[in-house]
Amino acid sequence: MDSQKSTEALLASSQISNRTICQICFFGAFSLIIASCFPLLVFPKKGELIINNLFDFVTVEMGWLYMLAALGAFGIILWFAFGPLSQKRLGDTIEYSTFSWIGMLFCAGVGAGIMFGGSIDWAYYMAFPMHGEPAGTWKAAEWGCAYGMFHWGPICWSIYAILAVPIGYSYYVKNVPILNISQTCKGILGKRVYSWPGKVIDILFMAGLIAGSATALGLGIPIVAAGVVSVTGIKHSFGLEVAILVVITLIFSTTSCLGLKKGLSRLSDFNVYIALGLMLFVFIAGPTVFLTDMAISSVGLLVSEFFRMATWMDPVGHKGFTQAWTIFYYAWFVAYAPFMSLFIAKISRGRTVRQVVLGPVIAASSGCAMFYLIFGNFGLHLQLTGQLDAISMVQEMKGATVIMAIADFLPFASFYKTMFALVTAISMATTFDAVSFALAATTTTMLKPDQEPARWNRLFWAVSLSILPIGIMLIDGPLSVLQTASIVVGLPVLGIVALGLASFFKEYCAEGWTPSRSSSRY
Repeated sequence: MDSQKSTEALLASSQISNRTICQICFFGAFSLIIASCFPLLVFPKKGELIINNLFDFVTVEMGWLYMLAALGAFGIILWFAFGPLSQKRLGDTIEYSTFSWIGMLFCAGVGAGIMFGGSIDWAYYMAFPMHGEPAGTWKAAEWGCAYGMFHWGPICWSIYAILAVPIGYSYYVKNVPILNISQTCKGILGKRVYSWPGKVIDILFMAGLIAGSATALGLGIPIVAAGVVSVTGIKHSFGLEVAILVVITLIFSTTSCLGLKKGLSRLSDFNVYIALGLMLFVFIAGPTVFLTDMAISSVGLLVSEFFRMATWMDPVGHKGFTQAWTIFYYAWFVAYAPFMSLFIAKISRGRTVRQVVLGPVIAASSGCAMFYLIFGNFGLHLQLTGQLDAISMVQEMKGATVIMAIADFLPFASFYKTMFALVTAISMATTFDAVSFALAATTTTMLKPDQEPARWNRLFWAVSLSILPIGIMLIDGPLSVLQTASIVVGLPVLGIVALGLASFFKEYCAEGWTPSRSSSRY
């Protein structure tokens, strides 16, 4: 109750500072992370076994829940986009150009995952029989390409954006100077969002976000390391991976200090330009006709079979593809959903509800699809023409190493690998920059739309994000443990998302979309 009264008193005051932190959330989240990760550092084998068992429970036993939740998210996003709220605005002034806006939400949302998945997912997919097609066949290859776009497509981006409108409604329409997840639940929790129920929600969100951010590291660091090893010929080592992590930490710590407009916005713009250049290079230097034909076929298959793919649980065949990949991706996106919704809401000031939800669902999905259609299909062409057996290679070595082996078939391979590693490194930096912003915003008691969290707060979380992965690497533990843990954490996040949506609809039905002139009543 004391924390509730103190929070309400601060909100009622006329002095709103971005330097006052919620100590319970700040120290609570940090302590929970240390307490949760200590067993992993001391007993890595037992910890890995427990987490893997929990992962199997989430993806196999609870897979149906994720499948239905994903479809529900897609339906709600369509309602936001084309329903009565579609032309409502979140605030009055657009802060970022459309290019920078899309670039930021894309770079924050995909990180290094799309660099890895877009290049090599198809090789893992073809080890599974899909929709009655035997593993490794031509038809299975078509399904594999379509599934890559599906897994990073409209449904998953709907999960990302599901709370963006509720958060933006509270922040820009109702002018509540608080940017966190618990505030979204105020419609049901009432003033309890300022006491322990709200703190628990925020702490769980922060702990899950930090654990989930390790997924980007687990996928990105090996790619950068493989690129450095392949180009320079130096030996892969623990020291190399730590050095890469330190450099990436320096990048996003610097941009975090600069803020969203001077830091993340410019860095993401730069990264998008390089990524587009790489895709154009592969399209022109690679098998252009094959890439074009395969793109048309794959997009056609995705459109015609979209809802079948969105509901295929494979209950008879039990081949495991849906659980290993579709549910895995759904759970991953769910774990990140509150963070991405918060970030999307923050950078979407002045935009309509339709723009806020369709930007991620259409623009970001299309951007992800391009990675699969160009990078992925180039590797697939090498497989089908017998130039490189990538399917066998991914069973014996790291996927990042296979990605660099695929790059050897391009002209100016060394330069291409260098740029590919650079884009991956910057992608990780932009993701972590956005994550550090979300963590700092959550621990800031009050934050106006034209403010950002205190610089020391953003920097603290930027540095903290690299501590856990270094500890895991120090004991020679697999970063995949953290990736798996992030999926497990995503299960309770489903409840937070549902609560946030229910609260929004309750508050909207009671008060409408009438903007509040001041935040003093909060």
